[in-house]
Amino acid sequence: MTPRILTVTLNPAVDVTYRVGELRLGGTTRVPDVRSRAGGKGVNVAAVVRELGGDSLVLALTTTRAPDEFRAGLDELGLPHRLVPALPAVRRTVAVVTATEGTTMLQENGFPPDATAEAGIFAALGAELPAAAVVISGSVPEGLGADVPARLARLCARHGVPVIADVSGAALRAAAGSGAVLMPNEEELKEVAGSGAEACRELVAAGAPAVVATFGAEGAIAVTAQGAWRARPAEVVTGNPAGAGDAGAAALAMHLAESEVDWPAALADVVATSAAAVLRPVAGELDIAARDRWLRTVEVERIR
Repeated sequence: MTPRILTVTLNPAVDVTYRVGELRLGGTTRVPDVRSRAGGKGVNVAAVVRELGGDSLVLALTTTRAPDEFRAGLDELGLPHRLVPALPAVRRTVAVVTATEGTTMLQENGFPPDATAEAGIFAALGAELPAAAVVISGSVPEGLGADVPARLARLCARHGVPVIADVSGAALRAAAGSGAVLMPNEEELKEVAGSGAEACRELVAAGAPAVVATFGAEGAIAVTAQGAWRARPAEVVTGNPAGAGDAGAAALAMHLAESEVDWPAALADVVATSAAAVLRPVAGELDIAARDRWLRTVEVERIR
């Protein structure tokens, strides 16, 4: 049976990608290649889940105004969705990509939702459970409590559904004891617990069933009560890193949807899938051929 993965996005976006020859700070930069799509971390996860052969459903807040560019963007992508209109507008993010300087990200913080947002997103998630797995990812907009992702994770746990919390800061600290698998990047991990495997062990001791920490070009580590592993990319990859972590979360969700998780295999998939996303110009897309090739060559080692 095809696994059905739900993704929760509390702070959605319209993602705009500019590809330019050179970014001229303080001057004028002509933009020959512009791409725009519905975004936010959960949307990227849902798109990659689909490319990996799963079914996905986007649960997200959206604007109360018409026209709704975010909703239209999901329709254009062909991503099924259940949206809660509670925002005055949907924020924009801009990625400026150059061949020599890499990617420069410009991210709006987002807009405070109205008083219906919290009850609406809980009702939307509850109506779609059970599922094979749930991914709660991205920032929490001002006006919602930092504990909302943790409470959503507990709702999933009550239904026996595995859940990933790819959040940061206070939301990550709150999620540590919620039953969610935590998926911080290096900076997010340092902010709440410290560095490396020992910091991940602290979060597991605090109640997380597992922590998968990503380190960009250095790969990722996974820590559970049963052990710890490190995986490194098969080769150096250059391109657009926006969405690489979301691709890794999608890969991990597909493994959590199985009856028993093979953690070394799951970690190798996280690293290979993240790298394959870097090759694509827009977040939420994946170079499937590269991912399949790297799955066979990613090195995974047990660590102390």
